[in-house]
Amino acid sequence: MLFQAAFLKGSMLAQGALVFVLTAVIPLRDRYEIPRLKASRDPRKRIHFYWRIIAVEWICAAVAFLTVGWGALFTIHAMPGEIDWLSGSKGGSFVMGLVAAMAAVLVLPVILAIWSPKIREKAARAAQQLSYFLPSNTEERTWWWPAVCITAGFCEEVLYRGFLLRYFHTVPFHLSLTSTLVVAAVIFGIGHLYQGVKPAAATVVLGFALSCVFVVTGSLLIPIIAHALLDLRVLVLLPAGSLPLEKAA
Repeated sequence: MLFQAAFLKGSMLAQGALVFVLTAVIPLRDRYEIPRLKASRDPRKRIHFYWRIIAVEWICAAVAFLTVGWGALFTIHAMPGEIDWLSGSKGGSFVMGLVAAMAAVLVLPVILAIWSPKIREKAARAAQQLSYFLPSNTEERTWWWPAVCITAGFCEEVLYRGFLLRYFHTVPFHLSLTSTLVVAAVIFGIGHLYQGVKPAAATVVLGFALSCVFVVTGSLLIPIIAHALLDLRVLVLLPAGSLPLEKAA
């Protein structure tokens, strides 16, 4: 009995620490590391950054798994009447419309980019703001798969959807599910402030939408797939060599 109580207390402390890492430590780390990444002359600077993404996000996901459990992270069940605006036929219609919109946003530009050099050139110009982070050569593009497509797609959904929704909706905060969706989306956006204020704001909207899909479907699978595909688009929209070498590189 004492062991169980100690384990539960330790789990709660670990969960609180994980929330602190997601809301404060990771954004502050990015605020420190991104300028160094931009200024570095190391030709392998992006790959080293990708390695850190892999390490940090899988460690955080492991903490979530150990303290919450696999099933609790991958499923969510809204109580009857708890979130009326997203339940029943309204919820189903919302998700169908959202999935269709995501498919259009994710797939259509990729299809057009495959056939249109102009669209690829336009995507390259739009990506200049994040050129310090995006892959530009074959080795970097190879690491983009495990670092961003797989790691971010899986771990960030586990953390920002599966973990945070459960944490704020239950002990210790007991927020309403609607409030929880907003809080988790804002934290998701804060974690992407390194991209700039406008992209981070767009990330808040994306996070809220993915959370809604999670709540309506009760499964984290669709958000994981959508997130991974969103990051995978980079390899199609920005072929190798489409981003010019930075002066500091």
